[in-house]
Amino acid sequence: MGGKPFPDGKDPDCFWQKHSRCLLVAALALLIGTAVAAVVYSSLSKRNAIDHITAVYDGSTKSGTVLDSDNSGFTVTAYYKDGREEIVTGWTIEEPQTLTDAEKSTVTITYRKVSTQCEVQCTTGLIRSITAEYDGDTGAGTEISDDNPGIHVYGIQDGGRKVPLQDGWHVVNPTILKKDTLSRVEVSYGELTCSLSIQCTTKSISRLAAAYTGSTEEGTVLSAGCEGLTVTATYADGTSEDVSGWTLAESFTMEPKTRYLLEIHYEDSVCTLEVFCTTPTREEFMSGCIPSTYFSLYHNPGKSAGVNVAAEGIIAGRQLRDDGSVKIYLEMNGDFLGITKGILCAVYSSTLHGNLPEDGTHVVVYGMYKGVSEETYGEETKGMPLMDAEYVLAE
Repeated sequence: MGGKPFPDGKDPDCFWQKHSRCLLVAALALLIGTAVAAVVYSSLSKRNAIDHITAVYDGSTKSGTVLDSDNSGFTVTAYYKDGREEIVTGWTIEEPQTLTDAEKSTVTITYRKVSTQCEVQCTTGLIRSITAEYDGDTGAGTEISDDNPGIHVYGIQDGGRKVPLQDGWHVVNPTILKKDTLSRVEVSYGELTCSLSIQCTTKSISRLAAAYTGSTEEGTVLSAGCEGLTVTATYADGTSEDVSGWTLAESFTMEPKTRYLLEIHYEDSVCTLEVFCTTPTREEFMSGCIPSTYFSLYHNPGKSAGVNVAAEGIIAGRQLRDDGSVKIYLEMNGDFLGITKGILCAVYSSTLHGNLPEDGTHVVVYGMYKGVSEETYGEETKGMPLMDAEYVLAE
């Protein structure tokens, strides 16, 4: 059975049969090319993918420096997901910062939508080190701690400027000053530290001694700080000095012809000193007074001046003086055949020997004769024998 011929004389089945292999090869090639392109694109995308970035600043750190995208002090490094890293440009800083004295500034740096932060310390006014000084008490027992007002701490800034630090510092090892010892304390301020050396000026006493050159009369008070008592400390280094601030274990008021043993304390040392009261007893004093008459005292004052005498008479009056002493006017009996008599003035300044007898009492006054003096008695001023009365005893 025969078929009809095609108008153009070509058999389509024959054409397909002749070219089908070529078409299949071309299709396969196109498929492979597409797959390769996809693999290459994926590889390139992975190679260019950024994992993170970092930034380092080594530019100017002076106050007033602007941290922005034009600052060449920044080095930005990109780290890719395929493990590569490279220094990149084209990064940006959206919010620039200006460095301020001793302050830290932080900027955010962005590269291809990946960001990092970089902190920059302004070194203008920055404290690089500290130093400390001490002008307080250096005596033994002084505590060197944060509360001691004698400690002064200073910060040393860039350029060597020294500025006081009012707070923020701390004594790391509080110390108590000891005799003859150089103490070292450590002061901290943040991460900075310095050492401070303080020499205790209190010396170890090897010997304590005392001497007394004050009054040894009756009524003298021997107590801490009394006049005439000198305490001397001799130190371990051989030097010595007179010291103050010493104390007595017991205070005394001197009585006639009595010996006193003073126990003197200074710091941790003790010494003793014997002091003798040279004032005679009442009996000794009275026995040494020469009985004297008005005539001899008034008419021969040079003979008895400076001598202890005994004058007898009646208290005719008295006058209280501003210094607390009392003038008594003693009416002495006539002598030299009873023809002469007169008034003697005696100043009684001691309260150790009792109160004065009443006016009109017949007494004997014992004391040192001073001579003739112009005294006022009543409304009359005239020359009178004058004496310092030690005892005024009623007969």
